[in-house]
Amino acid sequence: MIIKHSISALASAVLLSGAVAAAAYAAESNNKPVSADSDTAAGTTVTSTTSTAPSDSTTEPTTLKKYNITFLDFDNKPLTVLEVEEGDPIDYSEVDITKLHKHINEYTEQDFCAWDIKPDFADQDYTIHALSKTASITFSKYPEKHRYFSAKGNVSLNGLEASIKMTVQTPQKDKDGKFINEENIVDISSSCIAKPNTLEEAFANGDKATITVYPVGDQKPLCKFDIICHRNLGDVNEDGSIDSTDASLVLTTYAEMAASKEFKVSDKVLKLSDVNLDGKLDARDASHILKYYAVSSTISETIDWEYFFDYDKILDSK
Repeated sequence: MIIKHSISALASAVLLSGAVAAAAYAAESNNKPVSADSDTAAGTTVTSTTSTAPSDSTTEPTTLKKYNITFLDFDNKPLTVLEVEEGDPIDYSEVDITKLHKHINEYTEQDFCAWDIKPDFADQDYTIHALSKTASITFSKYPEKHRYFSAKGNVSLNGLEASIKMTVQTPQKDKDGKFINEENIVDISSSCIAKPNTLEEAFANGDKATITVYPVGDQKPLCKFDIICHRNLGDVNEDGSIDSTDASLVLTTYAEMAASKEFKVSDKVLKLSDVNLDGKLDARDASHILKYYAVSSTISETIDWEYFFDYDKILDSK
């Protein structure tokens, strides 16, 4: 019993001294600097934070894709090629379209009209065709009047037939892959001009002249034709008018010619009196002069001898 109590007391003393020692050790540990080894030994885990410096990384430049924009002329031959980066606008002003203007012949001219397609930006390779417009002047008939009876007034171009045929290529194609043309014909007969323009200028050096016809604004002649002046025909006494006095002179001259074979008529009188251009001076000429005088006295417009005669028919029959 005594032994039992003695053992219990001893155990209590040992446990108590161990607790005091542990408490003392703990207090001493709290008052000392903490080292990594001691922390580990004490079972304490310390977490440290490590910062990483940024690395010097280099970004590779992006290479944009480039496209070829090929421009072709009217004959499908290369005109120019532009190299354009993807997404950039296509600059059509860099294409020299003045090279496309040409004269096919004296009366035919060709020029640039448009492009068959016109993309704004480069998003693929393109082949772009130039479309043409062609103007061709056509002459088909001479003026009707080529015989005049005085040097007053202007050269007449009545009866002239001339036109401009305009052919324009469109972007649309036919079944054979060719561009479809649109045609338009414009009559320019009334807008042509004659040089010389006045009869006075034309017959300044004689009774025959050559007239050149030009389209307005063009220096290339369209055609040429000859005119003749039967100057003052019927005005036998050359007083500036055709009347009964002239008819009387013709009758008198004709009577004298009939009365004497030796009577000579001057070339000038014969030329002025022979109004029907049959090569003779006779009573018929006097009658025609009287008729001319009667008709011209009743109308305000100026008339000439072609009002009464078809001279082409008369002269062709001779």
